[in-house]
Amino acid sequence: MRKMNKKILVVDDEEIQANIIGDILEKKGYGVLKCYSAEEAIRTLSKNEFSVLIVDLKMPGIGGMGLLKTAKEKSISSNIIIMTAYGTIETAVEAMKNGAFDYITKPFSTDELLITIEKAVKSYSLYKQNVQLREELHNLAEEKKLLGESPSMKQVFTLIDKVSQNDKVNVLITGESGTGKELVAREIHSRSPRSDMPFVAVNCSAIPDTLLESELFGYEKGAFTGAVSRREGKFKRANNGTIFLDEIADMPLHMQVKLLRVIQDREVTSIGGDEPISVDVRIISASNKNLEQLVARGEFRDDLYYRLNVVPIHLPSLRERKEDIPPLVYDIMKKLNEKMKKNMSGLDKQVMEALCSYSYPGNVRELENMLERAYILAGDQTLKLEHFPMLTGEERRTQNQGIGTSTGTLKDISAEVKKRAEIKAIRKMLNETRWNRVKTAQLLGIDYKTLRRKMKELNIQPQYDERSQE
Repeated sequence: MRKMNKKILVVDDEEIQANIIGDILEKKGYGVLKCYSAEEAIRTLSKNEFSVLIVDLKMPGIGGMGLLKTAKEKSISSNIIIMTAYGTIETAVEAMKNGAFDYITKPFSTDELLITIEKAVKSYSLYKQNVQLREELHNLAEEKKLLGESPSMKQVFTLIDKVSQNDKVNVLITGESGTGKELVAREIHSRSPRSDMPFVAVNCSAIPDTLLESELFGYEKGAFTGAVSRREGKFKRANNGTIFLDEIADMPLHMQVKLLRVIQDREVTSIGGDEPISVDVRIISASNKNLEQLVARGEFRDDLYYRLNVVPIHLPSLRERKEDIPPLVYDIMKKLNEKMKKNMSGLDKQVMEALCSYSYPGNVRELENMLERAYILAGDQTLKLEHFPMLTGEERRTQNQGIGTSTGTLKDISAEVKKRAEIKAIRKMLNETRWNRVKTAQLLGIDYKTLRRKMKELNIQPQYDERSQE
């Protein structure tokens, strides 16, 4: 965070008074500049930034009140403290109504002056930090903006536009891992009337079943062993804003019942608490699994499914919208250039063709990771096919061998090709990370739980020569 601005502008037509105030503040480490009229102060403000202005109310010319009005018109954000004689307190109160931060009456003590100044400086510092944070959030939102010109993505954007303004309806976002479900949720929130309120994301698959209830609803001090203090739950933190429940399919059945009750009653009760707390929260949930199939198998409550699935938004996989790959590539490259201080402006035609023909099991997240790895491998060179291990001829030969050896229907052949490609990709990445499963999951653009499931399904285990790398 930026360093606190401790510059003070003292404005008083009485030079002796201005010097006395200036000396007091300088001894306390403040940077002080003095002006002897409101008009001079306005000229100074056009060239300098101050955290606080301490201004005498009664001066020749436009005076302190005129300076206050001009500062407001010019959107000067400095906190203004008005100095006033005892008999003009009503005018000082009027100045407060017009935007002054505070006022002090003459004669005032050194302690009174310093306390008032310190309060104003801290307030200004918090304001500037808030402005900076908003700028960073805006830049982050721009950096993580959804891109796509394909018909399927245009349909997604249309749904986002429609659902954003109705901030009471729940939304269910479906799609494979890495397609950008959280980006859609954040986009809906940022365009909604709730945009100035909290957006709280919860990954249901990343929190152990035993802790999920306390994470969502909070707990009271002494509610269980280790509860040494009260903790606010995610729903309470998201009050008046949006809560995003990612991987909702992994929520255990007993928690699904409690979530359904929250949706119906708009109330939450913390663990160990007696009184329910009202919450006004828009729920956006997401899943990379087919919830209808889970409902049919009794693994997900149908009543909760219908409550969550008021407005469904399905995100297409990257292989279903190949026309979006080139603009995505150039957008990612632009961000990588900024991040890595490079100036790579284009791609070899052969590389782009290979990128457009790849299947992307990890979707956009995998494309981002693939390009970032290529930047690292390329160093100061231009990006070449050799910098994309997943796109090399060896990978294609493995897939072609799968086609040649498979027998049966086209569906069987496709499944075999996908299986071989996944085994190859996962094993290669595991070896590159020395069998660090957490890092491997990140690089592949999938969550850790999905990687473990894939490794079990595909029987991926360390071979003798790989065990030494673990």
